[in-house]
Amino acid sequence: MIRGIRGVCGALACASLLVGLAAFSGSQPTLDDAAKSSAGDPALETPAQKSVAESETRDAPAPSPYRFVKTFDMQSFRRGNIHTHTNRSDGDSSPGAVYAWYRDHGYDFVIVTDHNKFTNPDEWRSVETPSFAIIGGEEITMRGAGRQVHVNALCTRQRLSGGRFATAAAALSHGVGGARRAGAVALINHPNFNWGLQFSDLSAAAGANLIEIESGHPSVHTEGDRLHPSHEDLWDASLTAGLDFMGVAVDDAHHFKHGREAPGKAWVEVSAETLDETSICSALESGLLYASTGAKLRRIAVQEDTYTVWPDEEGSEVTFVGACGRELARTTLVPGEPSISYRLTGSEGYVRARIRTPAGKLAFTPPVRVSTETRTLPVAHVAETASRPPG
Repeated sequence: MIRGIRGVCGALACASLLVGLAAFSGSQPTLDDAAKSSAGDPALETPAQKSVAESETRDAPAPSPYRFVKTFDMQSFRRGNIHTHTNRSDGDSSPGAVYAWYRDHGYDFVIVTDHNKFTNPDEWRSVETPSFAIIGGEEITMRGAGRQVHVNALCTRQRLSGGRFATAAAALSHGVGGARRAGAVALINHPNFNWGLQFSDLSAAAGANLIEIESGHPSVHTEGDRLHPSHEDLWDASLTAGLDFMGVAVDDAHHFKHGREAPGKAWVEVSAETLDETSICSALESGLLYASTGAKLRRIAVQEDTYTVWPDEEGSEVTFVGACGRELARTTLVPGEPSISYRLTGSEGYVRARIRTPAGKLAFTPPVRVSTETRTLPVAHVAETASRPPG
């Protein structure tokens, strides 16, 4: 992916970032460095200690000086669609029929997002069940210098205004700012729809929570073209520039009777122990979810220095991605191996994972930044570890 976003971030900027990250990782002390500094000290280097240290090194990886800025362990997921339309704007079915479609097709929640119209869930509570929730939303629809700019306000309880603006960036800032001030989760919709948003516009969306990277809508140019980056490339460019968006997959469905813009093509799986609006909206706001076009994950865990995913399907390919879209590692899940992990080297900038099933279905996990401050691995720590009996 790094080739795809060089034209977005600029080759020199991207190269400069990677060189800086490499220099950072190369300048940090490692456990091997600490061990070397202890060599020759009789108080820290006895034959028994050497034997224990060698045994523990064989049995487990050495501690890493690098760490992620946050950790989590997601094991319980709720499937939902956060971008869809009814006949209150440009869809072909009533809100009740749209809610019922998602309920009857195994979704846990849905957010209707009609253009510049707020659909009040309280009017449709009869379609809810103990295993299906409906949540308020709106697609704030704007134009900036003639370009289409759309922002979803998710978990909102009121209608928010769109409008026309001098630039696409001004429109984007209006939509994101309005959503956040209203207490809603802000989603940047389909940047490539009519080529409405460019990378240079996205800094105006600072404060947004989410950005669409996969869509069931056939006309939003998810993959870009020879002149425009894909939505995934734009996501990596934004992350590399310091914007903390989580990538999501959506239906953007309009046609529930017949037509190309049909439902059931892409969704999010949010990490929520309970099925209620507060838990779902909190997960959306914090980006604790994965995006999917059909790939399923059983678990995602980020520990201090290790990122691990548990794909549901054998043969799934897991690619770990870092700053500038750089591929960090690629591995295929084989029988008998429940998970695939990536361990930090310090040069990543951030780490996320892309999962591809043998059938080509995708999933995307949350990006987590790598701390620029490393753990100290003093000689004393190495000595204590070495002198501790095994078991």
